Amino acid sequence: MFRNYLKIAWRNLWNNRFFTLINLSGLSVGVAVSLALLLFVHEELSFDKYHENSDRIVRIGVIANYDDTEEKWAQVPNIAGPTFQEKIGVVEEQARFLRHNFGRTAFLRVDGQNFLEEDLYWADSTLFNIFDVEMVYGQGVQSLSAPNQVILSRSTTEKIFKEENPVGKILEVDNDLKLEITGVFEDFPANSTLDAAIIGSFNTLKWASERLYWSNCSFETFLLLHPNADLNALELSMNQVLDEAVKKEDQWFSFWLQPLEEVHLYSKGVADFGYSSRMGEIKQVQIMIVLALSVLLLACFNYINMTTARSQQRLREVGINKTLGASRGQMVRRFFVETGILVALAMLLGIMLVQLSLPLFESLTGRTISAWNLLEAKWIAVSLGVWALITFGAGLYPAFFLSNFSPKDLLQPQGNGLTGHRFFRHTLVIGQFAVCIALITAALVFNRQLEFMGKKKLGFQPEQVIALNMAAAEEVSQIESLTKACQNLSFVESASRVQGFPGMQVSGYSMQRPGQEQISTGVASNHVSPGFEKVLQLKFIAGRTLSEKLADDTTIQVVMNKTGVDFLGWTPEEAIGKRPPNLYNNPSEIVGVVEDFHFESMHNPIGAYVFTNGSNLGRRPFLLLKLNTTDLPFALQQLERTFSQHLPKSAFDYTFLDDHTQRLYSSERRLSTVVMIFTFLTIFISCLGLFGLATFTVERRTKEIGIRKVLGSSVPGLVGLLARQFMQPVIIGLLLAAPIAFYFINQWLQNFAYRIDMNVWYMALAGGIAILIAFVTVSVQSLRAALANPVDSLRSE
Repeated sequence: MFRNYLKIAWRNLWNNRFFTLINLSGLSVGVAVSLALLLFVHEELSFDKYHENSDRIVRIGVIANYDDTEEKWAQVPNIAGPTFQEKIGVVEEQARFLRHNFGRTAFLRVDGQNFLEEDLYWADSTLFNIFDVEMVYGQGVQSLSAPNQVILSRSTTEKIFKEENPVGKILEVDNDLKLEITGVFEDFPANSTLDAAIIGSFNTLKWASERLYWSNCSFETFLLLHPNADLNALELSMNQVLDEAVKKEDQWFSFWLQPLEEVHLYSKGVADFGYSSRMGEIKQVQIMIVLALSVLLLACFNYINMTTARSQQRLREVGINKTLGASRGQMVRRFFVETGILVALAMLLGIMLVQLSLPLFESLTGRTISAWNLLEAKWIAVSLGVWALITFGAGLYPAFFLSNFSPKDLLQPQGNGLTGHRFFRHTLVIGQFAVCIALITAALVFNRQLEFMGKKKLGFQPEQVIALNMAAAEEVSQIESLTKACQNLSFVESASRVQGFPGMQVSGYSMQRPGQEQISTGVASNHVSPGFEKVLQLKFIAGRTLSEKLADDTTIQVVMNKTGVDFLGWTPEEAIGKRPPNLYNNPSEIVGVVEDFHFESMHNPIGAYVFTNGSNLGRRPFLLLKLNTTDLPFALQQLERTFSQHLPKSAFDYTFLDDHTQRLYSSERRLSTVVMIFTFLTIFISCLGLFGLATFTVERRTKEIGIRKVLGSSVPGLVGLLARQFMQPVIIGLLLAAPIAFYFINQWLQNFAYRIDMNVWYMALAGGIAILIAFVTVSVQSLRAALANPVDSLRSE
């Protein structure tokens, strides 16, 4: 019997190749999109769960309190981990991580060769007791137990040493530290928040490992807890330890805990100072899930619509089979078999499409995703589940709908009861275009927000500003000679040595309001040399720029932005010559005030910012240059040659400020592109279904069109008549999509301190685009029918 069902199903699919092709195209694209998105979602949800004790590992953070505001940080003082392990019983182990130079590039030197590395960390050897780290060479804990030891990832080892075993060799860091290579570890997997390429022993850094403070929150610290530890109770215990160590009036933060399995997706709004390049966001995962389900539903709606619309052609078949004794159950099973075959073919095509499009999808999402995962047992089970779900969901209504009629009704020329199901088909079209309009709106708003951020004035000019990293300079004289040499280049307009630049983390301090010392705010502090304002083209409101600090000068000069001055309650003119309370412990004087500028991304409001002329050149590792050239490649060659002449033991590391500021929104740009692409695919699927429905409708109304044309109807009138019935559900879809899309897109916009207004024009434009697309799709078939010779359609009458 089942074999007979297969034969009949295949024959029906083959005999109706046009509609089979439409259904197959829509379902295969829907399956491909859904599987690709589900692969991404699976990758995101699997982060850090490969560790054996992942459910017992937590990260300590602090909540910094400023006035009425709170900020969550992912770093804590270096004393926190060891103290909690000693005093709190549920803490089994602790490990501290410090990113080299607080996230800046490390300069490596091996056997006279220079290399750059962005992911160098200093860590306690106890990390091996907490995390699963597979060693290729070396002995885990012992490889980081003593000062001046370092281990390399396999990929870093291959980059520097090729196939050679590097254990025992010396690695020089920043022309300062000489470290013995004691081991090689396997690269952290793609779904690991830890992304270290090189790990040095924590006790190499004497200032970090021997001088323990309840301040300087710079250390990412993880705890391994006893099984079933209560996190709320542990947080309470940690803050009790803080109360015992620090007076209440001197506390400016409290502790909080974050499970390791939540770090990747639930750290939005947590300042981690760039400790991992692999951070995700739960909202993006939720958007991907909604996209996957939406596209899959649209594909199913298409199939249901096409199948029920063609029901008139299947009624005689059903009637004859029932007359010959077929039961309703047998007919239902037969239609399900037909649906199952079509969905199975769509699944195979969908998997092939996933394989072909995966490189593009990886570049869009920034994740490494393997299509071979689909061959794993769990993904085969998922694929079978998706097949069964689509087969049941898409085939249920058509199967019961077609098998529901009696032979008496079905054998009549026009099957009775069919018109009542037109409403159901229109409801599906409404749902399809509601989803389309919502996605079109999202794509429009995402692109408009990115355009807004790209065009909004930053308060400084990043174009043709380059930052050279001088952190590996061996002598102060090298920094000075390089600066002078660069200033003498014809295409260099101005130069300044700086601690950081807009978009980069700099030092953090606090500042109190005069006369209201209980009110304080955080201040970003950038140690610079004179000339910074020319390089960045900052606009002074009052005062002057900094002067070079003299050896016997105990006063720190400060140029503050307007937001900082506003907090202090002074006008820019009043601020000149005054000392901000508690900033650098008071020996600071405001000499100038500049207009506000965006030193962080537009996710955050502009805060207080100061430039200072602190004397420590080590706090100014970047040489910031303003260029004026039409030949950037030539300028780069000249700069690299000059750099190598003055810092011969350092690799040439540079950053253009305009590229750096654009990277601040790379996550949003990827999301916008993904939404745009899947919006097009959603429109494609919807138009396929609409085209099929229009084709079938034109076929059913061929004689009616011929009669109308003979009676004098014009071609535009006939096109409008046929298109009108499809425009109504599209307009209703717009009305349904508008409030839902408005709410969720507006929620996304709240992630930005500086954003566009969400207004009805975006919805109206999205609706107009959807209506135009639907009209063109339907009109293609309508126009063909309206231009046909009525004699051909009426010949048999």
